[in-house]
Amino acid sequence: MNVYDFDETIFTGDAEDRFFKFMFAKKGFRHFKISWHIYDIIQKMHFITKTRSRELQYGFLKKIDNIDEVVAEYWSEVEKYMKPWYNDAKRPDDVIASGTPRFLLEPIVEKLGIGGLVATEMDTKTGKIDGDFAIGEFKVVNFRNQLGLDCIDNFYSDAYSDHFIAEYAKKAFIIHGENDECTEWNEYFKAHPELMK
Repeated sequence: MNVYDFDETIFTGDAEDRFFKFMFAKKGFRHFKISWHIYDIIQKMHFITKTRSRELQYGFLKKIDNIDEVVAEYWSEVEKYMKPWYNDAKRPDDVIASGTPRFLLEPIVEKLGIGGLVATEMDTKTGKIDGDFAIGEFKVVNFRNQLGLDCIDNFYSDAYSDHFIAEYAKKAFIIHGENDECTEWNEYFKAHPELMK
């Protein structure tokens, strides 16, 4: 099985950042942008965890009557940011492994026609996260719980922060540069040790 990180790997930009921007542009939701920045600062000062910060930042979910409609509208605007190289590489049994909440990625994963999704499990009515926000080592926890860790043939990401899961892949690759070059993981970081942080 091939496993792909999502943001900046097969999608240009950050799906969550684009979703927040999309929501904060809507009437009745603009003031949530202020609280989003407050929670971001508090989290960066290590007063709260990334998980708690995200739960608070998604507080606007309580005001949404039909989240499926909103997410469908969102993807109709941002699907154009999917990276073309992935359309040529994808296989039906691919798995996306991302920190982005499941509810936000499920529609595009379904549209891509691929096999699976490992993501942050979030209650769409409250923003409450089941477990931890699935980045870094917590992405590995979610992956192990859902699929086990002995099934990853090839893993693709844009960042060293995914080394936790890359270690379990038979082969791992970095997607980098303006042309989405694909380089073997160890080879790339041997040449760019400054990025290993």
